[in-house]
Amino acid sequence: MRTAVGAVAEGCSADHDRLVDSTVKIRQDRRMLRWERPVVVAVCGSPGAGKTTVACATARRLGVLFLTRDEIKVGLGLSSASVGKGGGVQLNPDFHIAGGPLSLRAEAVMVNAAGLLASSGVSFVVESSVLSRKLLDALLASDARVLAVHVVARDSVIDERLRARAAEGGGIDRQLASQFQRGEMKRSIFDPPGGVDAVVEVDTSDGCDLDIEPIEAAVIALIR
Repeated sequence: MRTAVGAVAEGCSADHDRLVDSTVKIRQDRRMLRWERPVVVAVCGSPGAGKTTVACATARRLGVLFLTRDEIKVGLGLSSASVGKGGGVQLNPDFHIAGGPLSLRAEAVMVNAAGLLASSGVSFVVESSVLSRKLLDALLASDARVLAVHVVARDSVIDERLRARAAEGGGIDRQLASQFQRGEMKRSIFDPPGGVDAVVEVDTSDGCDLDIEPIEAAVIALIR
């Protein structure tokens, strides 16, 4: 005869087994943090498409490092900055040129950093408008598995976002808004290059309805 205590004990044992199985599955799904072959989520897309938001949310969900060219550029800008007449930080004029010398330096630093991280077995998220051939080659040379995430949005949405940024007074944002309005920023320019392991497209046109699950599912598929 099975006692109530015995039944409870068996129930607890079953719950424990399920918990252990679930924990093992989670650990297996997150092996990307420890595998010798890292997984790199490379996020690209037009300015104003929402790629930084997607990249940041992805890195937070996966619990990995977030490497972004824009912040590297800011760091380079501050390294050569001076104090303005009003006592604030005055950046070098090159900083305010979209695609200028400082942007190219930031790209080179990002590629080198990404290659170093990947060759050390570190998985991470990297974000840049265009995923350059140099970046992809550096990742593939490190035997990384690369998931490209192409962030898109309707042209009207991108235009509105860029106009809003330009209205805040940023020189680069005004340049980008003008380029977009002249038709110089076609979606195809920002398409992921060939040679990646998988591609996910994320549409941010609806703004607040950001769905990271397809990206997470693609990462899990790569590490299985």
